Amino acid sequence: MAIPSFDLIDIIRTIQKRKHFIIIITVLCVALGGLFLVIKKKKYKAEARFLVNNPHYGDRNTLFRSFETRYVDFFGGDDELDKVTAFANSDTVRDRIIRNCQFQDVYKQDINDPKGHAQLMNIFNKGFNLKRSEYKDIEVSFTAYDPQTAANVANMTVQVIEETYRHYYTTMKKNLYNSIYQKKGQLDSAIIALTDTLAEMRDKYGIYSIISPARQGVMNSDVKGGGKGFGKAIEEIQNVESVKDQLVSDRAHYISNLNEFATSENDAIDLLKLITRALPPTSTSGPSVSMVLLVAGFLGLFFSTIYVLMMEYFRRLNAIVR
Repeated sequence: MAIPSFDLIDIIRTIQKRKHFIIIITVLCVALGGLFLVIKKKKYKAEARFLVNNPHYGDRNTLFRSFETRYVDFFGGDDELDKVTAFANSDTVRDRIIRNCQFQDVYKQDINDPKGHAQLMNIFNKGFNLKRSEYKDIEVSFTAYDPQTAANVANMTVQVIEETYRHYYTTMKKNLYNSIYQKKGQLDSAIIALTDTLAEMRDKYGIYSIISPARQGVMNSDVKGGGKGFGKAIEEIQNVESVKDQLVSDRAHYISNLNEFATSENDAIDLLKLITRALPPTSTSGPSVSMVLLVAGFLGLFFSTIYVLMMEYFRRLNAIVR
């Protein structure tokens, strides 16, 4: 069976002969693209940008350094950006965002129902996007049918991420503060008990001189008295006094640490800096009208031309077979 000839000249003649059909299909595709734009619900995308501050700059070792001067960058590095990204992608943060933005009212779902909550999380995950730039800033965006909702979610995302990220550091510092505070309370009780013991011993033996070896520069030669048991009394008072002096010194050190941790755990220290606040967008998200119509027209032209050429080739092939 001979193969029908179908070269470039035949293709051009076929297209010229069926040009009206191709034009009609192309116009119909453009019309369908326009109808799609009319029917499709408009979406709006709001964006917010922020920088990550270095959490080590507000640490007590940086604020109260006394023996070493070391440069600490104000801006966070890749490690800090990775941590912020991890928080932003966590379900805990996203759940707080949808609750703070009243998703249950906006999207008419029961947030207390597991299925409704899962649906709201689905909506958030589809509309939310986070990306990092080469300038070490982070952009968060949210796409919604309402421009105000899109802006609210983007701004709330930055706020919740900042609170969660800051809470991570302040919680550890508060736990350390509470641990030292409890230990200081134990020292207070021990010092009170030792003070009472020393007072009784001094009254009993009549020794009121400072005879603690833990106190530097104190001369012990002015201790007066004598008799049987006097030497033992001095040793007992000296032993108890040395322990008390050490506890008093430790207590002062704990109080100093408490003041440092209380300063570094202050919630006024922001760890994220908002540089671009999200505003309600005025234009819709996605491809423009001209782009949609152009793509629809191109697809109509392409497929209608392929269809015409294939039908002409098969017609010639059938003619030879017959």
